[in-house]
Amino acid sequence: MGATSRQKLRATFQLFGFPTQIRPGFGIFLLLLLLIYPAPLGYWIAAAVGVFTLIHELGHALAARRAGCTASISLDFMVAYASYSSQRELNWRSKVFITLAGPAFQIATALITLTALGVNPFSRSDIASSSASAAIWWSGFALGLLNLIPLLPLDGGAIVAAIAERVAPGKGRTAVLYLSFGITLGISGVTLFIDALGLMPLFIFMLMIQYQQIVQPRRLKTLLENAELQASGDPTIDSMILDALVASGEFSRAYELAREAYHMCPAFHHALVAAICALHLEKTSEAISWLNVAERSQIQKDELKHALSENLQFEKLRNEPLVSSEWFTHS
Repeated sequence: MGATSRQKLRATFQLFGFPTQIRPGFGIFLLLLLLIYPAPLGYWIAAAVGVFTLIHELGHALAARRAGCTASISLDFMVAYASYSSQRELNWRSKVFITLAGPAFQIATALITLTALGVNPFSRSDIASSSASAAIWWSGFALGLLNLIPLLPLDGGAIVAAIAERVAPGKGRTAVLYLSFGITLGISGVTLFIDALGLMPLFIFMLMIQYQQIVQPRRLKTLLENAELQASGDPTIDSMILDALVASGEFSRAYELAREAYHMCPAFHHALVAAICALHLEKTSEAISWLNVAERSQIQKDELKHALSENLQFEKLRNEPLVSSEWFTHS
């Protein structure tokens, strides 16, 4: 599939100044909800989940902006997130504030909407009075509360992890992750025992993410300890290695690996990392060249603008003569 065709599969727009990307997987997810639930409830569920997911991530993004960060929103299959970056290190209170803002904004919007419709959100008969009220209550209020359960990768778990990192830096989040995995596994067993199979997809999804987050550091450590580290040609693995190298400040090593990885697989992320590393290595002209390469490699029109909005270090290139002014129209 050509780049032009792939671009059409994604929608990117500005929502209150935040670059917002809707990936094809999100549409597939909503379609599955439409098929799972009978009409007309299915239509309302799909619509409500779509709207409240966006509202939830907007809550995170607005809080991140309040904390002095640059934020963007992405929606995908069963996953949505508001990513943010800051020129200063955020303290644990700011992280908790940003994390809590998502479900809080979602729950508050649901309660206000239900009240405006004349529905008592705490009355079962009122909630079940129509497909619309049931969908709004479940998608806005119930899922918002569910997200506050203190288990990773839910927002409640992220809040606990931020506090745990405050108490035990470098170890707190890992402890919460392992505890979340054990508790989720136990709850899954209880769910089978009491025959509440409707909750199993959620717990299986959580277990998959938890397991990936547990094994990823070990796998990366093994790869990074290899003195003769080379690009694998697998864009997912190479991207993980490159991000780890950049996070640890190994810009020279990451730059060489990014160049090699791009020649093996011309992925947008590889070119962007090469530009980031070149910038840190004070190779301004090479950084600009790699941004031009990234622009040609992007799989949807505004991906480069989106990336630049998340990497504030690129601001120093804004007034360079060879830099396109279009790259910074997001701000």
